[in-house]
Amino acid sequence: MVDLQRIELEKPLRWVLPCPRGTEEVLSREVRSLGLPEPAIQPTAVQVSATLRQGYRLCLWSRIASRVLLPLARWSGKTDTELYDALRSIAWWEHFEVGTTFAIGHSQAAGMTTPSHYWVQRSKDAIADAFRDRFSKRPNVDKREPDIRFHLHVGHQEHELALDFSGTRRRWYRTSTGIAPIKENLAAAILELAGWPEQVERQGTLLDPTCGSGTFLIEAAMIATRTAPGLLRSGFGFEQWLQHDESAFQAERAAAVEARRGKTNAIVIGYDASAAALDLARANLESAGLDSAVKLAKRRISEIRRPADRGTLVCNPPYGHRLGDEATLFLFYQALGDALKRSFNGWNAFVFAAQNDNLKHIGLRPTKRRILYNGGIECRLLEFPIRGERNDARTRPAWRKPSKNAEMFRNRIRKNRKKWERWARRERMDCYRLYDGDIPEYAVAVDRYGPRVLVHLYSRSPVDRAEPTRIQDVLLTLPSELGVAPDDLVIKSRHKHEEGDQYARLADEGEELIVNEGALRFIVNLRDRIDTGLFLDHRKVRSYATKRCAGKRVLNLFSYTCSVSVAAAGGGAQETTNVDLSSSYLDWGRRNFQRNDIQLDAHRFIRGDVPRWITRHRDVYDWIFVNPPTFSRSKQSGGDFNIHQHHPGLIERAMSRLTPDGELLFTTHARDFRLDRTIRRRYRVEDSTKRFVPPDFTRSAFRAFRIGHTT
Repeated sequence: MVDLQRIELEKPLRWVLPCPRGTEEVLSREVRSLGLPEPAIQPTAVQVSATLRQGYRLCLWSRIASRVLLPLARWSGKTDTELYDALRSIAWWEHFEVGTTFAIGHSQAAGMTTPSHYWVQRSKDAIADAFRDRFSKRPNVDKREPDIRFHLHVGHQEHELALDFSGTRRRWYRTSTGIAPIKENLAAAILELAGWPEQVERQGTLLDPTCGSGTFLIEAAMIATRTAPGLLRSGFGFEQWLQHDESAFQAERAAAVEARRGKTNAIVIGYDASAAALDLARANLESAGLDSAVKLAKRRISEIRRPADRGTLVCNPPYGHRLGDEATLFLFYQALGDALKRSFNGWNAFVFAAQNDNLKHIGLRPTKRRILYNGGIECRLLEFPIRGERNDARTRPAWRKPSKNAEMFRNRIRKNRKKWERWARRERMDCYRLYDGDIPEYAVAVDRYGPRVLVHLYSRSPVDRAEPTRIQDVLLTLPSELGVAPDDLVIKSRHKHEEGDQYARLADEGEELIVNEGALRFIVNLRDRIDTGLFLDHRKVRSYATKRCAGKRVLNLFSYTCSVSVAAAGGGAQETTNVDLSSSYLDWGRRNFQRNDIQLDAHRFIRGDVPRWITRHRDVYDWIFVNPPTFSRSKQSGGDFNIHQHHPGLIERAMSRLTPDGELLFTTHARDFRLDRTIRRRYRVEDSTKRFVPPDFTRSAFRAFRIGHTT
């Protein structure tokens, strides 16, 4: 048993610095650079003998340590009773007061079978009971924001309880994060491995082409400006510790403030395709006081160019969400490799990613591979010195060609383009489908949206090894055959999504496009969501609404972006009422009205759950359009909606709001849909599928029914 009582400022103490697995050597070098003795390296941590004052220095300066731990007690034992007895015997009042809240974090050796939270609970009881024995009072536990925090490590026979000197692993510059941001200390370790500190002294350049919320950028800027990461925090774990020496800490802090330099000649640049991600990075940089040290710009990976003759590129690729699915993630690695070959001759690139088959699509041979762990995920840090590659601005890489089988796809695209372009010009349409899985080997759909082309990839099987080749054929064939740039291709992987997420967000690029359909204009967004804001296959429905609804009162249920209502209003509808659960889509609908110079006074946009709303509502309408989702689930709704089960009740309630001579148009994309017999018996029903499905969507037809009251 070791029980620390009064601690002398210059007395050597044992410190434990946990770190991400694989960064132990980097942390050891960092500790030595801070003037401390040679550390002892162990898996996921280093140990070092240092004074209390040097412990404060570690808290302020260590970029790589997850925590700074000061062990207070060590003991041997195999049972929780031995743990309890050992901890209860310690004079905890020498370390914190009875009115101070505390918490205990934990870790345990591999192979331990006893749940660690049980040992933690016994440790809390032992500490609280020790106080009760002495003061007849127990300190309170606060798991969220304790005044003082301990860390319990449970081994097979040897156990240790330490004071968490740092208090938290997170830098305080984060105002918000994107999806799955890399941990700050792991990012700092990668920058060390990439040689960024040495580049700073040579006034080097660092670029992160997928910067997200800016973790690499901020860590790089802190290194460049000699900013101690501990200066970006508002508190430490030792502040309520009774043996804390405030004067020694302030002396170390003053030295860190003095070492910080306001300016640096090193250049740090961040790119991202997402405007929302750049907003997060900008906010975090401002919070850290480093916004002047970093340049940000919106760039897709295919648009990046080297900003200097020499430099370092560091990249933590996205995990597939921006492209919609893991099946298309290889496209990012391919585009990254193309950009490196095309424009980064003379640079060193470091790519950090989970170990998977996508890394080979970079198309460059790494000179070094390092195994690092992002939490529990085994990852690779690959180093690519770019030497002697082509340095030009060609957008199509000459080193990649379609397979021999792509010729039949090319011929079909040529034939379809000639057919559908002529038809679309005649109909005055910017948007149409020009390929819909015509050839079984190429199970994709291709939609034209004015100057853009949207490619829907339909995954055959998770183990289909030929699928990347087919996707490659499609993406290399379309630009030349359709006369568009590769960047004008938008790729989305379509598969069976989670129920209710048909409008799920994929990205935050915020790029909108105005498209024409006859006399109407609509706003579409091809990248950010699974659907674009305009159902192309409802083109005839919109045309019908324009002709049918002059002078009519129109109700649009599940209105989405209100395109059908816009068409009705464009044809002279007296009023429209649009009901949807999404305020974002209703706002999109308002903007669609405004794009067509339609005043909003006679049109209502109601956020509500359609089945509930139609039950309570009492107004009547001349024409009702109902296009429900196949399945939906929302916290705001009264329960799940399944069209196969719930469409009879929905139609019944909607028909009660229809005028005697009015019409309800019901459409659905649900497979194997059968209209309920009761609806067919009670009302006049016409299956109008052939009338409303446009010729470019006959392979993917929806169902349409016109329903009216019987005379």
